[in-house]
Amino acid sequence: MRDRQKLTNWQRFMLYHRFFRSSGFYRFFLRNFLRVIIILGSIIGLIFGLEHYILEDLRDDFLFWLSQLPHAGVWVVYAISETLLGLIPPDLFIIWANKFDKPILYLTLLGGISYGAGILSYIIGNYFGTKKRVEHWLLNRYAVFVKRLRQWGGLLIIVAALLPLPYSTVCMLAGLVKYPLPKLALYGLTRIIRFYIYASFLMKIF
Repeated sequence: MRDRQKLTNWQRFMLYHRFFRSSGFYRFFLRNFLRVIIILGSIIGLIFGLEHYILEDLRDDFLFWLSQLPHAGVWVVYAISETLLGLIPPDLFIIWANKFDKPILYLTLLGGISYGAGILSYIIGNYFGTKKRVEHWLLNRYAVFVKRLRQWGGLLIIVAALLPLPYSTVCMLAGLVKYPLPKLALYGLTRIIRFYIYASFLMKIF
């Protein structure tokens, strides 16, 4: 019985493997993972350059200017970006969080807001699903993501949460196609993990 169960599990694994290979998931994941490596390398290189080749007083002036930005304004811009557009890379906010005495607290807040923004984007997408013209435009505008979401389901949500994909857009499309909200809420938790992973590379917080 155990051997039969093992064989069944192996067959199931091979079935998923063939599906992901034929549907292009592996290529999709690898392409976006390489983007992460390039982006992280570029940011780390920029930080290294700023540390070693920018005049000390100029760097101090820049950090002072950052410290004068109002907290409320930064949080509002971040929340709007994460909910609707996702155009501002959250990595910039990770660097911003590092200038505070408790960066881990700020990282947690950034991750929590991003996670909540994903849920809100889902609700917005669900609402757009009742507007036929808007629904038709979104389904055509993001046809590739819609196709991938229907193919891969939660895996696309996890990839979008961890890699440089428009996470809010994927969540909105999930609401548009009526993807189960409990599953999105579960898989979306990886969005919070992303901030700790990126911070460990970018800012050596951990």
